[in-house]
Amino acid sequence: MKDGVKAIIFDVGGVLFLAKKKKNQEGKDLLSSFKETCFLLKSYINLEKSYENLRKIYLESSAGKISKKETLELFSKEIGISQKKTKKIFEDVYRKNTIENKKLYNRVLKLKKERYKIGISSIQFHLSKDILIPKKYYANFDSVEVSCDNGLRKPDPEAFKISALHLKANLSECIFVDDKQENLDAAKKLGMKTILFENNRQFFNDLKKFGVR
Repeated sequence: MKDGVKAIIFDVGGVLFLAKKKKNQEGKDLLSSFKETCFLLKSYINLEKSYENLRKIYLESSAGKISKKETLELFSKEIGISQKKTKKIFEDVYRKNTIENKKLYNRVLKLKKERYKIGISSIQFHLSKDILIPKKYYANFDSVEVSCDNGLRKPDPEAFKISALHLKANLSECIFVDDKQENLDAAKKLGMKTILFENNRQFFNDLKKFGVR
């Protein structure tokens, strides 16, 4: 592998999945924070009353401290609607307001054919995971690490270490790709190569700097 690169690990929100661009709409940065998700649910949620409680549930769910069943129960109770409807509105928000970065995904598949190991390291809670981590990712990526499943939220160093371990690569042989600088800083401290994702063209150019074409 060129320049000692054996594996490339991708974030999902803001990288493999992007927020749809909608001018002059609250929540346009859906994937940047849970608060933006709540803005898109404002017809169901009294944000002034419930946001902090919902955020606490989200953090526990995304850290794997509570199950999907418990997540649904707690959100349903806080919002005051049925669990079935709670599940549907969250799924609808993510389906309607995000789009897969197909150009990047297709490039990822080519990287795998070129014998690079490819992985995912993503912070998700139980009600976003099913939409933003589709089944094909489990089939086509060599490692899929999701915080609500393994309990590791970036920038926890262990989140990066587990990806490298499952990809059978040293940390120095991995490129980590994320749209958040704090996560890249943590990965770099461990000796990983990093790329801040801004758009596809920029990413493809930065990848070449590591000898990956």
